[in-house]
Amino acid sequence: MVLLPPYAEPDWPERIAEAVPGAVVELFERPEASVAALAEADAVYGTLPPELFEQAPKLRWIAAPLAGLGPEWFHPALVASDVVVTNMRGIYNEHLAGHLMGFVLAFSRRFDVFWPRQQAREWKRGPQMIDLASSTAVIVGVGGSGAEAARLCRAFGMHTIGVDPRTTDCEHLDELVGDDRLDEMLPRADFVLITAPEAPSTIGMFHRGRFELMKPSAYVCNIARGKLVVTDDLVAALREGRIAGAGLDVVDPEPLPADHPLWTMPGVLLTPHVAIAGAPGWYERRTAIMVENAKRFAAGEPLMNVVDKANWF
Repeated sequence: MVLLPPYAEPDWPERIAEAVPGAVVELFERPEASVAALAEADAVYGTLPPELFEQAPKLRWIAAPLAGLGPEWFHPALVASDVVVTNMRGIYNEHLAGHLMGFVLAFSRRFDVFWPRQQAREWKRGPQMIDLASSTAVIVGVGGSGAEAARLCRAFGMHTIGVDPRTTDCEHLDELVGDDRLDEMLPRADFVLITAPEAPSTIGMFHRGRFELMKPSAYVCNIARGKLVVTDDLVAALREGRIAGAGLDVVDPEPLPADHPLWTMPGVLLTPHVAIAGAPGWYERRTAIMVENAKRFAAGEPLMNVVDKANWF
């Protein structure tokens, strides 16, 4: 097995070799130095660009370094091959969901209004608070973080609706529908919570037409990927009052230019892609997935977190 950047841990060769007796595991800080090892490798962790992928004729498994990776990572040769890809999904569900809930709570308690007034030293009441117990959250993407977001929303008494093309059951949802019914659900949402992965089918899924389906009092919160939202259409929807606000940990482009209107628009809360920053257990959870999958691979057993390469997740 060849370990490549990014985020390959220094002790992984020893940890994997202990779990899989006889395994040969090599760690490379520079991908270009791994060419000779790739010729014999049947497994790789990290990012393997097309020119290095061609140097690995025996490759059967790639462990992706992150949960969400786009078209640059899933290059055509990899997608067309028989190589199995796994990812790191599930290791920070509670942190992503917690960030989403932070946006929901901030908007429901009108912090987006009161924070600017604090800076202006203005003691002024209003508007009224938003009652979460009588609010509906539409959660778009019911994987691990989406399911955890549903649990948190339910804890505040919210009605929860999940929209997902694959998931068929989630105990924390009051309703669960396929993605073909997203447009039907959006007019019911007080909060639209985006946790879907970046995929060919989700890029640009929140566009002008979908903002027009939402209530003028609705808030859109995104901790998934910036490209799921058409940024210019979001700005237009906010300016025109088609939606009430947006909580964004991810945007397109990143970093957001200093002169972009989202920085100063009323009703917008921005954080710079930090929802999982400082998440405890990062090393332990990633290591556990790597070691377990290495054991399964050596035993010829099904791997955890297998990715649909054509859809990137």
